[in-house]
Amino acid sequence: MEKYVGFITQDLRAGVAIIFACLVLIVFACLLDMWTGIDAARANKEKICSRPLRKTGTKIVDYYRLVMFFILIDILGLCFPWYNLPYGAVIGTAGVLFVEGFSVVENLRKKKSHAADVADMAAKIVECLTPEEAQKLIKKIKEDKK
Repeated sequence: MEKYVGFITQDLRAGVAIIFACLVLIVFACLLDMWTGIDAARANKEKICSRPLRKTGTKIVDYYRLVMFFILIDILGLCFPWYNLPYGAVIGTAGVLFVEGFSVVENLRKKKSHAADVADMAAKIVECLTPEEAQKLIKKIKEDKK
């Protein structure tokens, strides 16, 4: 019996560590979004007030609620022997990071930063059907840079 309890405890510790890492990543993503938003506002000479901080706090709480829903799905998954990681929390966090990533790119565009162009170029390279098309696109990018 101790063997099974030890296995379940070890499995839960790993799951809790993964969930904690997901929650920390959400906070960092939201703070990064706030940082780029404030930076873009400064670049455009817009007035900066304390509202972005409150908005960021609200976003973090809302994202935590969403991830908590996925954690409930993970708890239900503990009924199955093959469900050994908090897949729901990881998928929910990936979705949040995806949304916040788009927001960061949007803020960089608003700032008129060239870092936003990197995401567009990477998307164009990924859309190429053959390696030759990708190489032609990379050559064209290098020529435009010169």
